[in-house]
Parts: sequence; C-alpha cells; structure tokens
Amino acid sequence: MSNPLLIVWRKELRDALRDKRSVMAAMSYAFFGPLLMAVAFFVLISQLTDESDVGINIEGAEHAPAFIAHLQRQGIVEREKPWPDGQQPIVLAISENWAENIAKAKPIEVTLTADFSAQKQRTDINRVERAVQSYSNQLTYIRLQMRGIDPGIMNAIDLVKHDTATKGSRAALLMGSVLVFMLLSVFFSGMNVAIDISAGERERNSLELLLSQPLTAQQLVWGKALAASCFAIFGGILSVVLIPFIFSFLPLHNIGISIALGWQSILLIIALLFPLALFATALQLFVSFRAKSFKEAQTYISFLLMLPMLAVFGVEFSRVKHQALYYLPITGQHQALLDIIKGEALQWLPMALSAVATFALSALLLMLIGRMLRSEKVVFGL
Repeated sequence: MSNPLLIVWRKELRDALRDKRSVMAAMSYAFFGPLLMAVAFFVLISQLTDESDVGINIEGAEHAPAFIAHLQRQGIVEREKPWPDGQQPIVLAISENWAENIAKAKPIEVTLTADFSAQKQRTDINRVERAVQSYSNQLTYIRLQMRGIDPGIMNAIDLVKHDTATKGSRAALLMGSVLVFMLLSVFFSGMNVAIDISAGERERNSLELLLSQPLTAQQLVWGKALAASCFAIFGGILSVVLIPFIFSFLPLHNIGISIALGWQSILLIIALLFPLALFATALQLFVSFRAKSFKEAQTYISFLLMLPMLAVFGVEFSRVKHQALYYLPITGQHQALLDIIKGEALQWLPMALSAVATFALSALLLMLIGRMLRSEKVVFGL
C-alpha cells in the first residue's frame, strides 16, 4: 500500500497544477523580479557611464572664454535645444568682473542654478560641479606658482590608495539587493498554494473530509507542506537560473563588476534554498490555519512576507556582522549566498548548521500545525 503522505502530496500537487492562473501568479515574482531589477541597474549604469556632452544654459560666457573652453573639454556645452516641459534648466552664470578678479587674484563668483533634488539631472549636475572645481584647482596652482610658492604645499598628505577589492566583492555590493529576490522568490512562489490547501480547503469544506481518511494529521500536514514546497523551490530555481542569465547582458564591466556563476555555484545556491522553501511553506501554513478565512490568511501572510525582507535588509545595512548570523534561518542562507557571489571560501559548518536549524524549525511548525488540526475550532474556522 502506498504511503499516505505521498498520496496527499500527489493529490495536492495535482490539484495545484490544474489551476494554471495560480501557477503563473506563483512564478511571476521569480520571473519578473530579476527582470525589473536588471532594467533598473541598466538605467543606473547608463547614467553613471554616460560620456555624452551635457547641455546647459551658460550666462556670461563672453567674459571667460578660457573657462568655457575648459568646460567644453570636460563635455559641458551650451544647450541648443529647449528644455522639456516640467524640467528645470541647469544654468551656469559667470560674473561680469571675471577678468578683473582674475587679474587681482580674487575669488570669482560663478552661480549654478538647478534643481538639486531632480534624480534625472543628478549626474549632469555632478559633472558640472566637477568641471568647475577642476578649473578652480588649476587657477589656484597657477596663482601659487606666480608667487613662487610650490603648489605641492596644498597637499600635506599624499594618500595612495591600493584597492584590493576583487570583481566578485564589488559584485556583492550590487548583488546584495538582487539576492533578496532569490530568497523572497521562495516565499512568494509557494504562497498561493499554501493558502489554497489550508484556508482554501477549509472554506470548501474539504478539510474535514481529508481528516476523516485513514491517515494521521501529521501525514496530512507533511503532504501538504511538501506539495507547496515544490512550488516554492521551483520559484527559487527559476530565480537562481534567470538572474545570472539576465545580468550577463548588462554592461557591468563598465563599472568594474563581473558576475560569473558556474553550474557548481548555481547548484549550491539551489541546495541552500531547499530548507528555506520548507520553512517558508511551514510558516505560511501555520499562519493560514490560524486565520479564520481565505482573505484573512492572505492579509496575514502579506504582513508575514515582511519578515524575510526585514531580516535580510537589516543584515545588509547593519554595520556589525555577528558570526551568529551564519547559523540562523534566512540570514544564514543570505550570508552563504554573499560568500558565493564574492568567490570567497565557504564556511561549510555554519552553512550546514543553518540548514539543519531551518529544517528543525520547519518540522516544529509542522508538528504544531498537526496538533492544531486536532481542534474543531481550527478545522471549522470557528
């Protein structure tokens, strides 16, 4: 006779696969999440590496021809086209007494007028500021030399930087936020199935029918959990495979970053997501069975999804990285993923203990759900 647990697993998996819309919704986050992130990074890289001329309005250009020539060499030119509607112009105004102040070695007033809060113009404004500052430094050196003073005295300390960062460690700065999609795809992909096989079955009055079959509550719970976990891990696999593929089309080399994940690294990342998929499903089933209706379960799990986000972002922006983070669920997988992206030596013992702790916590939640199903209040949603 077949194992009752496997029978429940096949039954729930078959029922979930019949709902094509639910399957597409479950996989949409894993597919479109990395795609949207790639588009955002492409726009950011394009802005950072854009070497085209910056067109601005220059007032009083006739007073400082040498300064204007310097700006043109830096890619700052007089704008010929009108500014788009709703966009404030960038205006550089040169004082009329430019030549007089140059002759007397006095400070020269140059006014930069722009909307410094405009994100689209932030790069252009920075380029104008750097061009003006570089010309100011040139004038300062010339004035010191004319007075017989070595301009080197302006630099009391000559700081020499030796950057030991690798392309992998630079990639970790970029991929830190992308890794969140790998982790969250596990939580999102199995969410709809987890709610449907718990709160949904209770509303359809089929939960008590399942409990009346010759199987234990634990077998029923584990069968449901494994079915939802299949969707969760499939979403994680889809995300892990798509991210390196999609990001390979980005010009990351322009900012000194390289992302090259071999099949061994991809398989290791997938292995890290397996216990996390079971934990996400167990957590969602626990919350869904505690809710009194399908809509209430959706509301609770929507708030529940903030838990992994807060955990990952809290670690990402925290200045203190405690070693205990390598041993905990979610944060342990996140730290291991960062080490893989950086190309650093993996901490196998913390990685294994984190997986064991994640699995143990999942088993504890599923055991509690099995005990909950012994109560009529939970079964009938009273």
